[in-house]
Amino acid sequence: TFFLRFLRFYVLRFTFTFTFTLRLRYVTLRYVTLVTLRYVTLRYVTLRYVTLRYVTLRYVTLRYVRTYVRTYVRTYVRTYGTVRTYVRTYVRTYVRTYVRTYVRTYVRTYVPYRTYVRTYVRTYVLLLLLLTYYYYYYYYYLLTYLLTYYYYYYYYTIYIYIYILYIYYIYV
Repeated sequence: TFFLRFLRFYVLRFTFTFTFTLRLRYVTLRYVTLVTLRYVTLRYVTLRYVTLRYVTLRYVTLRYVRTYVRTYVRTYVRTYGTVRTYVRTYVRTYVRTYVRTYVRTYVRTYVPYRTYVRTYVRTYVLLLLLLTYYYYYYYYYLLTYLLTYYYYYYYYTIYIYIYILYIYYIYV
């Protein structure tokens, strides 16, 4: 019974996602490259949305180690009269080390929205132009055909009338 419940749940879930995708015409490649491709199809207009999203996290650790060595040399010369002269020299050395750590985080998000609008007006205009071209071509062809037909018809009828008149003249 557990296997049958699991199977029933899986089949229901699969059909739901399939009908959802089929109804919206929505393709999501979420786990591969985070690319969302969305199609919305109207009667004469096709809209295509391409959304590319990627987030770049970069950690930069900068560590500055600075050591300062300072030496102070001071010499005091004191003279008291002509007998006593004191010369004192002080040497002091300071060594200081500074360690500074900087952690910088760069978050870059690139989200372009591209919309492609495709209409079929050009196709219909081209089809209309072709139809008018073929219409006029057919009309011109029909007109020339009729003109030549009538031309030859009248041409031969005139000759037939002349021939009839000639025969009538000869025999009568």
